[in-house]
Amino acid sequence: MAEFTIDEFVDVLREYLYGFFPYENDEINKKKHQNRQLHIRDVAFKNLPVSVNVDMRSFDIGSEYAEMVYPYYHILQDAPVIRKKGRGTTKSRGSQANVETLSARDYSKISFNGKTYSREYQKNVRGKRQQVIDKSTRYAWSNGGIVKINANANAYQNVHYKYIDKTLDYCLPFMATYFNMKMLRKVDSGLEEEYNMQQQEQMLNIIDILDSFGEDDYD
Repeated sequence: MAEFTIDEFVDVLREYLYGFFPYENDEINKKKHQNRQLHIRDVAFKNLPVSVNVDMRSFDIGSEYAEMVYPYYHILQDAPVIRKKGRGTTKSRGSQANVETLSARDYSKISFNGKTYSREYQKNVRGKRQQVIDKSTRYAWSNGGIVKINANANAYQNVHYKYIDKTLDYCLPFMATYFNMKMLRKVDSGLEEEYNMQQQEQMLNIIDILDSFGEDDYD
């Protein structure tokens, strides 16, 4: 494929992301979520628009509605283990549990204390993370069959952990070949850059609110 548009590239990328989004069997989904029959890949991704700005395209994973009704998309991305129902603690629920308006909760919010940047729900200490996984309920092959390990643990292993990263790592080489592009080294922008973007978005939201008033409202 010699030539392509940025819109074609985005379309293919979204198809890959949608295809690899965590998907629960329909029958299991109906039993577990009787009042929430939709799948998170449809609510938190498929129908969200692509923003167009000259030569740049962007899209979100998640929305206020998804945060309020189907928050699993970020839990599955950020949490190596997930607490079982009724087994959560004040520490595991974190600060966002105190935000009463569900759609206003932000589990990916980055904080800065003047020295370091941190994201509350994303713990990346490798050794401790593995210890947490080892103590959780999980399944493994043994003697040709599947056995359940640590059945009485208060959390279970999240098999979809970092699913967005894994999907990108898998699909980008195929996309590079399809669009005749060269793969470069993956670079993490870091929490500082994300924090600055977060602050910019908050400022834009304030400006949008002000712009929603008529000129007479400022007098």
